[in-house]
Amino acid sequence: MLSLLFIFLCHAFLNQAAILHCDFETFCNDFVSDNNWGLKDGQDSQPINHDHTLNTSSGHYLYYNPQDGSRFSIAEIKTNGWLQPSTDRPLCFRMRYYTPRLSFPFNIQLVQGDDEQLTRIAISIPGKDPSINDWTLINVTLPNERIKIFIRTNVTARPLVFDDISVDYCDGPPPSPPKVLFTCDFESFCSEDFVSLPLYPYQWSILNASDAVKIESGAPATDYTFGNESGHYALSPNSKIIKSGNVGYLHLQKEFQITSQESYCLNFEYYSYGTWYDGNLKVYSWTSDEPKTVQMLWPGRSSGGYT
Repeated sequence: MLSLLFIFLCHAFLNQAAILHCDFETFCNDFVSDNNWGLKDGQDSQPINHDHTLNTSSGHYLYYNPQDGSRFSIAEIKTNGWLQPSTDRPLCFRMRYYTPRLSFPFNIQLVQGDDEQLTRIAISIPGKDPSINDWTLINVTLPNERIKIFIRTNVTARPLVFDDISVDYCDGPPPSPPKVLFTCDFESFCSEDFVSLPLYPYQWSILNASDAVKIESGAPATDYTFGNESGHYALSPNSKIIKSGNVGYLHLQKEFQITSQESYCLNFEYYSYGTWYDGNLKVYSWTSDEPKTVQMLWPGRSSGGYT
């Protein structure tokens, strides 16, 4: 009976664990900080004589200790990896902060994209809440998207401290589904929206995997959508490479009206193969109005090399 009770209690506690959590009483791996942050307890009473987790002077919290001294330097704490929601339940980011300064701005930012260049501010904190002289809660409902969370500031003053940083399910309505402008898995009529631009040496074809491997022995034997040989994907054969510097373009013919008030993410899967691979995959946008600007969307400048 005691063993059953122990198992039940362990199961209950595990179910209550947050998805991401750092209380700074044990080793924290869910959130990582740069060298502008350190751990301390409340025993020296500066700037606050107790933590939030234990509410005692022996409890630990994260404190801001800027190293550079330049107002152009950004100090940050971020999630250790991508946060990918797997259900329709809303997620919330929560943390506690304390500063005695009425003006001490920092913000919570949501970052997306392989190169982490798409950034939006989820909430900006101006400093101390005049009505609270203790740990103050920050609670942000997260979008149902693949994101990283950053806490950032470029203030060079002190003090600022954080405790109990977490991501967990929260009460509230389900998050709004993402607005999809276009999607194609090459299994339906959407394949007709893509053309391989003529007059270029390398031509793209949309084939099922079983036919693709007849052309290219190293091509993937299954597609991404179905995971079998009947699924389709777009292929530019390695065997057709005839000269360094030649190109081929797979062109999506649909046009999208995107304004500065909205931001969108491009998602796709790619597969490189062969005993050697001397090509580059790049994604461009082309504005239909004058001056018909061409812009490289992927990879970003900070992404490193993609081949």
